Amino acid sequence: MGRKLLSTFIAVLAAAIMLAGCASDSGTGTGTTGSTDATIPETSVNASTDAATGTTPSAGYTFAVCGDNRIEGINNGVLGRIIASAKSRGAAFMVDTGDVTTSGSRQQLETFRQYTEAEGLTFHSVPGNHDVGSGGVSDAWDEIIGPLYYSFDYQGDHFVVVDNADDATGISEAQMQWYTADLDAHASDPRTFVFAHIPVADPGLESGHATGEKGQTGLESGKQMIDEASRAHTAAFFFGHVHAYLQYQLDNIPAYVTGGAGAPLVLPSAAGGYYHYLLVTVGASGVNVEVVRV
Repeated sequence: MGRKLLSTFIAVLAAAIMLAGCASDSGTGTGTTGSTDATIPETSVNASTDAATGTTPSAGYTFAVCGDNRIEGINNGVLGRIIASAKSRGAAFMVDTGDVTTSGSRQQLETFRQYTEAEGLTFHSVPGNHDVGSGGVSDAWDEIIGPLYYSFDYQGDHFVVVDNADDATGISEAQMQWYTADLDAHASDPRTFVFAHIPVADPGLESGHATGEKGQTGLESGKQMIDEASRAHTAAFFFGHVHAYLQYQLDNIPAYVTGGAGAPLVLPSAAGGYYHYLLVTVGASGVNVEVVRV
């Protein structure tokens, strides 16, 4: 009788261990905080994860977005931690949403270019007000970093970089014509992602540091940028300028502010004032945007 009870106990224990193992295999992985992407039909935001321990959801491809590193982000190591984390998480490239320098000088632009090239992750950079619109030199950006506005494609999706770094003048007429034509030319692409430095103003944005801060021209051109993008298959907008993480909607399209790459933070941690970058995973189920703190 004792042997029979012992055999029953061992069988129950083995079954429990097997169930526990199955639960572990279907979870998010050791050391991950917050949720991970399962089946996401629309763009969504994960809870923050730690850069050292997070895991990347499997999907078609992954890219990263950061902003407002300035030269401080190189000196204090924040940009280096962001790049190392993004590479370890499988990012194919990084889009920097601007203010890659503090003063826009040729020396600082060269420092940024040399630093990022040495790190071994492709950078697509957006001009910020500190780079070209506030004491910076536009021809230095064009010569050292690249065009002020441009687009590129990756695995069938379209990426558009807009120069709105000078809010007083907004987006020039020539650039807006290029932007509209570019979107029209890629109207059949599955997804379009739009990047600019200054966030487009909206009641849902919890910051006044946005288009229109220096006049009506910047506000109106920002609205036109959104209107044009709304006609395309735009999956998300990404901005910098505010040294924090914020998320809102523009014409029912997700918009993200990521300005935590090394410049002094402006908001409390609870309100998004922490060093971070965004990890964007694109797949058949949709687009997942994850905030990764560093």
